[in-house]
Amino acid sequence: MPAEKLYLLDLGWLGGDIGWFLPGGPGGAATKNDRNPGTTWVDVPVSAALIEHKDGLILFDAGASPDAMSTRPGPTQNFPLTKFQEENRLEEQLSMIGYKPEDIAYVVISHLHWDHVGQLPIFGSSARKIPLILQKKELEWALYTIWQGRGVYYTLDDMQPLVGANWFPLADKYFELLDGVALEWTGGHTPGHQIAKVTLRSGNSYVLTGDYLHIPEEYELETKGWLLQDAEEWQIELRKLKLEVLARKSKLVISHDPKLWEKFPKAPKALA
Repeated sequence: MPAEKLYLLDLGWLGGDIGWFLPGGPGGAATKNDRNPGTTWVDVPVSAALIEHKDGLILFDAGASPDAMSTRPGPTQNFPLTKFQEENRLEEQLSMIGYKPEDIAYVVISHLHWDHVGQLPIFGSSARKIPLILQKKELEWALYTIWQGRGVYYTLDDMQPLVGANWFPLADKYFELLDGVALEWTGGHTPGHQIAKVTLRSGNSYVLTGDYLHIPEEYELETKGWLLQDAEEWQIELRKLKLEVLARKSKLVISHDPKLWEKFPKAPKALA
């Protein structure tokens, strides 16, 4: 049986120069003819997803730490938290749907950047039991950059609480976790980035893009700004994703889409 329901969780907002997302975009990276472009600031949501399945609840990503502005000075210099209230805590979002952290059967992480793993500590000791699923490449790269002292967007503050977690590193490019829920490596943004593809009992299918796509313009223009690790990986996977969206009529849930909450309902409402 496919998944029953899909809920999108509102975990606050970040701000940043649009040039991080689009090369040469308005107010973005300098160009030959425009050495000092003006700054265009954009606020983007921090989101996660809860997949309700008869074989267990799946959490996809976990947002930024509530105290990130004081404890993560590196990444929040470029991407400050512009809105975070009590309702944006992960446990509060789950409570709106009628669940507690200990009800989660699986945690899937698109990648280990600070704004996608920051609220995982709410699982406490149960994190040693709940499978934490990510790509092996991602875990290796995150630890390597942290140990090298280069991990601006991978932080020790976020990784330390995960020591001893029930890690399940995947080396598969495609892995079907449960019926109707598949994980697929994309790379591009980070070496081990993965997305989730969810088919609901209604027949509708959704792609949870994580940060493979930050904003819709990247998908439309087929280009990405400074937040790109490997352009070749990104381009190849993008063309494949576009073909799949065309063939299956899948809907893209782009995690930092500035208009995300205009396009989709947030929890406690479910996607149809």
